[in-house]
Amino acid sequence: MGFIERTSAKCKDCYRCLRECPVKAIQVVQEDNSPEMHVKIIEDRCILDGKCITVCPQNAKQPRSDTKTVKTMLSRGYKVAATVAPSFAALLPLVDPLKLPTILRKLGLAMVSETAFGAELVARAQRKLLEEGKRPYITSPCPAVVNLVERHYPEAIPYLTPLVSPAVAHARYLKSVDPDLKVVFIGPCVAKKEECTRPDAALSVDVALTFRELWSWVEEDNIDVEALEASDFDPPYPDLGRLFPTEGGILKAAGITSSMVSSDVVAISGIENCIEMISYITSGQATVDLVDLMACNGGCLGGPGAANELNIFARRQRLLDYWQSRRPEPTGGDKQAGEPSDALPESQLRRTYRDKKHKPVEVPEEAIREILAATGKYTPEDELNCGACGYHTCRDKAIACYMGYADPVMCIPYMRQRAESMANLIVSAIPSAIFVVSRDDRILEVNRLAQLLAKQSLHDLIGESIEHIFPPELCSKLRQLVDDEDVFRGLMVLDDRWFDVTIFSEPTQRVKVIVLTDKSKEIQDRERLSQLRNETLGRVEQVINKQMQVAQKVAGLLGETTAETKGTLSQLVKILKDETSNAIGRGEVSGSED
Repeated sequence: MGFIERTSAKCKDCYRCLRECPVKAIQVVQEDNSPEMHVKIIEDRCILDGKCITVCPQNAKQPRSDTKTVKTMLSRGYKVAATVAPSFAALLPLVDPLKLPTILRKLGLAMVSETAFGAELVARAQRKLLEEGKRPYITSPCPAVVNLVERHYPEAIPYLTPLVSPAVAHARYLKSVDPDLKVVFIGPCVAKKEECTRPDAALSVDVALTFRELWSWVEEDNIDVEALEASDFDPPYPDLGRLFPTEGGILKAAGITSSMVSSDVVAISGIENCIEMISYITSGQATVDLVDLMACNGGCLGGPGAANELNIFARRQRLLDYWQSRRPEPTGGDKQAGEPSDALPESQLRRTYRDKKHKPVEVPEEAIREILAATGKYTPEDELNCGACGYHTCRDKAIACYMGYADPVMCIPYMRQRAESMANLIVSAIPSAIFVVSRDDRILEVNRLAQLLAKQSLHDLIGESIEHIFPPELCSKLRQLVDDEDVFRGLMVLDDRWFDVTIFSEPTQRVKVIVLTDKSKEIQDRERLSQLRNETLGRVEQVINKQMQVAQKVAGLLGETTAETKGTLSQLVKILKDETSNAIGRGEVSGSED
């Protein structure tokens, strides 16, 4: 499991973390069954400086929470001690820093001590190494710097001081006093979470929490901080070790006086500056004796696990105020700083390093050229090296694509050009003339049909006032659009042709768009159809009239014939009836014989 976790739903593919990551330990991957791409931390490249946490605008990344582990220790009855980083006075939302021991005891911790005592142990060991004459040395308290050297600049390992961090030194001291202790480090550093799992940090810190995790725990338990009384830490009490979080803090803690501080001793903060200094030292050009490297800008005061939003200068002032208020009493007493010189055997302060850098993969030049070509980069001039994708150069990104860490679509200029080309293709294919007009009624963009309609070239149209192109009626309609949601639609005659006119505003670009669709042929076809319909109806009416006349004549003829037939038949019936009556009268009617 990684030490930095990501919330997929919050990640918006802005590549901010990739741009800011000094070692490019960010991989852009496509989610399963989704076209969306999100970032993933490459664990074996990550130095855990936490920069991706602090720069993420969506808060999509956070350190792994280990609060549950500490709660489990407490619930199982373990005696748990806290070693609190010296930056606590500056990085917690407390008006009185000495309320922290009270808070931790209320949460159930049996012992609360300051890591600054371990810082003094390490600082004195560092001074001893410097006095032995081997140089140059790179200080090793910062675990992110150690990760940087081991994973990316292993050639600098011989320059790292073979000393453990203050947290490890202090935890070992506490366990030397009480072997049954479980030790929890509380500070601003994400890299501490990994440091306590290293083999050379065995028998020291069991769990590491950030100040932010601690404060979330305080809020979950509904602790009323305002109502708490201040209390002191458990001894031993440090002094100059409390300045360790600042740039050059190890120099002060080691007792290196101003007369000893020269150009041979350098204090540097910020991971980019650290990288430059490491390269300078390994080049053999450096003439320094001791280099104090701290990954975070401003030292530990700029750590990603801080629980307040103060700037570096306000934090530094808070730290100095706390240190001044805690200076040892000149006459001794309970709060006199302890003498750490013999507090821990020298062997417990030593550590080793190993080369963790992956063997570089040789990427064929042909593959690089092919990947570059996929984003429209065929010559060195096409390689903008803008860094928008997060990589310093287009070639670096092409190599990352080959390694599976990046995707060609991450090239923002290429995707923009592609989108614009697609948009231009669509606009050019639309069978309408399109004019994009500024707020002061000047033409900004036109498509091909607009040039044909205006009978002017693109060069001549750009910047031209619409009054020189369109009739007053259309210009008036354009100016009447006051609200961004207003839209005009209607028919107008332009250059003896009918046009369907649509005018609307585009508020994001602060422009107005005129769309003219030639309806002349459609209207002419409609008129011809109407004329044809009228002609057809006239002809139908004539045919009907003629048919009616024929029908009437036929009906008339049929009526005369019927009358004549009826008269003839009537006469025939009458004759037959008369003849029948006469025959009966004469007895001539035949019947059956007897």
